[in-house]
Amino acid sequence: MSERLDRIEALVEANAVGIAELRPSIAELRSSVNSLVQVAELHQRDLEVSQHNFEAIMTEIRGMRLESQRILEHLFGNQGNGA
Repeated sequence: MSERLDRIEALVEANAVGIAELRPSIAELRSSVNSLVQVAELHQRDLEVSQHNFEAIMTEIRGMRLESQRILEHLFGNQGNGA
């Protein structure tokens, strides 16, 4: 029985040492994860800004296209009918 208790005590002590050795690594991983989350949040905001800018540019292009069509129709009329 004493031998078994000695083995259990050794295992508990080894586990305690292992846990103590892992604490800095866990803290470092936690810090890394927090940094990655911040980077992901920044990229998400940048993506949203880019999407908004893209939509604004597309709206501007559609407006210019429509204006160009109006100018061409004004200058040349509707030449596709019966010509």
